[in-house]
Amino acid sequence: MARSAHGTAASAVTVAAWAVLLLALYAVLISAVSLLEWAVGGSLAVLGGCAADVVRRAERPAVHAERRIAAALAAMPAALLQETVRLAAAVVRALRHRRQVAGTPDVPVAVRLPAGVDAGLAAVLLSATPGACVVDIADRGPAADQEAGEERELRVHLLGAADGAPSAVERALGIRRLP
Repeated sequence: MARSAHGTAASAVTVAAWAVLLLALYAVLISAVSLLEWAVGGSLAVLGGCAADVVRRAERPAVHAERRIAAALAAMPAALLQETVRLAAAVVRALRHRRQVAGTPDVPVAVRLPAGVDAGLAAVLLSATPGACVVDIADRGPAADQEAGEERELRVHLLGAADGAPSAVERALGIRRLP
């Protein structure tokens, strides 16, 4: 994946700053520093700076959001309320009958995301509601193809029947349930 000039500059600054700090700490902690010790300390300080840069990039991953994600976030409160009520009703029915509620299959449903929707973000939004839990994101090829706008498929456990009405979050994301 190509990195921008800003990303490369940020990485260089992070590595340099950590390397200087770690080398200064190394020099303070040992008494007499020979040339070999400077070389070893400097090498380890640069290695520590590289590790710090990896951590910095990992804690701020690049997210490719679009309007559908914003619409799904806006639909989240209503979906949470509606699906919590459905979940409570299903629990009450199950406690009354002391058996599995009829019409609730225990198999994941395949759904397809429209092109351009970030699969990871969509999975988090769907799983954040009581009515759905994403159990798998189908790997359909190299990451470059997926970023180019290829549709992605998710496997989702749904509350209630799979042929029920889609939630507000599903509608906002433009998800299609597959047969």
